[in-house]
Amino acid sequence: SVHFSEEAKKAQTSIRTYRYLRTHALKAEYPLRVRFLAQRSLHTMKWLLGLSSLFVGFTLHRFNQSVFLTRFALTSRFIPATENALRFEGRWLANEDDGSAVADWPCSTIHVRVKVNDPSQSGLRIHWRGVRVRILVRIEKEDGSIPSSETILAGPAFDFPLAQPDIHLISFPSEGAFHVSIRKLNNAVPLGMGLANSIFDPSIVKVYGFDQEGGIELLPFEQVPERILDFIGASDTAGYCVDGTRDMSDVYSELAGWEYDNCDSTVGGDLAKRFQAQVSFQASAGMGVTQNAAAAEQWQLGPLPLPALINRTLMTNSKERWPYETRPLPDLVVVSLGGNDFNHQGGHVPTDAKFSSAYKDLLLDLFLNKYSSNHTEDPSKERPKIVSVCGQGSPDEGNDQNRCRACPHIEEAVNDFQAENPFGLGSFVDYIFVPCDGSVVTGEDDIGCNGHKNRLGQKRVADFVEPQLREIMGWTTEAIETNEEIPDTNEYVIDTAEDNPDTVDGIPTPVFGD
Repeated sequence: SVHFSEEAKKAQTSIRTYRYLRTHALKAEYPLRVRFLAQRSLHTMKWLLGLSSLFVGFTLHRFNQSVFLTRFALTSRFIPATENALRFEGRWLANEDDGSAVADWPCSTIHVRVKVNDPSQSGLRIHWRGVRVRILVRIEKEDGSIPSSETILAGPAFDFPLAQPDIHLISFPSEGAFHVSIRKLNNAVPLGMGLANSIFDPSIVKVYGFDQEGGIELLPFEQVPERILDFIGASDTAGYCVDGTRDMSDVYSELAGWEYDNCDSTVGGDLAKRFQAQVSFQASAGMGVTQNAAAAEQWQLGPLPLPALINRTLMTNSKERWPYETRPLPDLVVVSLGGNDFNHQGGHVPTDAKFSSAYKDLLLDLFLNKYSSNHTEDPSKERPKIVSVCGQGSPDEGNDQNRCRACPHIEEAVNDFQAENPFGLGSFVDYIFVPCDGSVVTGEDDIGCNGHKNRLGQKRVADFVEPQLREIMGWTTEAIETNEEIPDTNEYVIDTAEDNPDTVDGIPTPVFGD
């Protein structure tokens, strides 16, 4: 406060000097040289005043923040993101040095359970940071007596030196037990995995922890959802442009589309709620099986298709492999991938033989290396079901963004896999076709930005596939939560910075394709 007062005095002195020059020096009949010097002094003074105002404003902000943090030091307890009582969903990488956790795959989520004794004196403050990151903060009262509330927060478009964590206050409307979730909504690489990813910071959310203020008690999770879902796909799966509108330009959507990504309102996010399941996404816009969109211009999305990236804890970090062998098997894996292999390619598309071989390799790799029965001690989860979903386009997409264009190739690959039945795995694979004729997605009120589905379009696809998935899985009733000691499907892993075994010189090698 003393430092702030001194700067304020300097600013006031500068203001008085400026007013004096303006009132006297320029109005008097001084020689030209004197008037010139006075005029130049005025311009210099304006710059100094501007800088002084910025400095005073920054000082005041830091002063207020100091008071704020001092108040917290006296009235709150800090909970690091690695606290055992928290529950993780999706893929997270923990830093034991500062207790933080980071994630970049969409829909990675941290869950917090608290008991509020006095809502007027209680709050939970999130300390987080993320460049080009959207997060959804959802608050639910466990007894259902109050409707849940949602708030979407956004990080800055660019990072700045010495930037401080963002702090968001969560207040509670009543006493009782509440479930708070913090979910990352957008792609890991809004500007693509190509050249832009080497210039700009990726969309990584970092959660430092929570301030537990006033009459709040941190509660452990006694129950976790029994079902586990994984979604592997491209832009539709990742939630690209879900919150956008049709009148947004394609250029703006591509440069600032992260502001409109929303994986929580996708088919995957919707089905996870309907099936009462934990969910994990390995999805990013423009990704393919054998090649990414615009493959001839690899500076846009990079040379690696999604199958070469899904074994990473963070999509943008090649050094940290996701430890499938220590995580529970999912019940259902939905793969919606392949459209970009055939669209946006200028006619340079894979042959049937090449695509079918790569797609079958993907399925086999998921079974043998990612979701192996050797990875679990639960005999009821021998194998997950893998369901390939294709289509879900609208009638007016055009030939180069035709979501149904790849469907015959994908269906053929799935049929071949079932017929060949490698290792007896054919019966664990199914295929769902979502028509592009307007019977599901109309293309009228269900399109967001850049030709991608909005929340309504995603919901219509979820309505279409839900009964088929229930039949495939035998899920005729709602899931129940379990009290058993089931580890979280995607508990964070410790940052060991070990080299990925699927890399050469730190660069992942493509596992599939030529």
